[in-house]
Amino acid sequence: MPAEDDFVAAIEASRKSSEDGSVVIYNLTKDLDFSDPRRVANALASVFFGRDAVNWFKVDGDHIEFVPKYKVKILLAEEHSKLLSETVDDFLADLKKNEINQKFARQIKDVSANEERVQRAIGLSAISSFLNKPFQRKDDKVEIEDQLFTEMLGFLEIRTPNDTDLIDWENLPI
Repeated sequence: MPAEDDFVAAIEASRKSSEDGSVVIYNLTKDLDFSDPRRVANALASVFFGRDAVNWFKVDGDHIEFVPKYKVKILLAEEHSKLLSETVDDFLADLKKNEINQKFARQIKDVSANEERVQRAIGLSAISSFLNKPFQRKDDKVEIEDQLFTEMLGFLEIRTPNDTDLIDWENLPI
């Protein structure tokens, strides 16, 4: 079984940018062992976030702004159909829970704490209507992670070479 570093190296080697820089493609249709979808997903989340997704965010103190300059397309071969589904699901979960949470932990915590202070000062119903945002969820940190994650999904495609979408939009990890 390949080591984690082997997965990372193969994924990094598959990364190509278009001439105009508007699209980055990870072509993972060859030379990658999908027998351990979890490890492939971990490596892919780490490489994608470190090389691309982190560049889509501008951090200024506690403020995180989403400012992507290009899209990313991840191509996966169809012959691993069940393994692909597991890999994509694990990749999206890792991306949200590990990469986003770790990179922006302080900002997420600060934004969440600021929202709690504002809620106490203004009152739950006033702030809810003012921001047009439901505050019924118990964990604002998770809500902020979900927002960052869904913004990223607008600039990320995971497809097969014949253009089949591999993201299960009904069961996202949000």
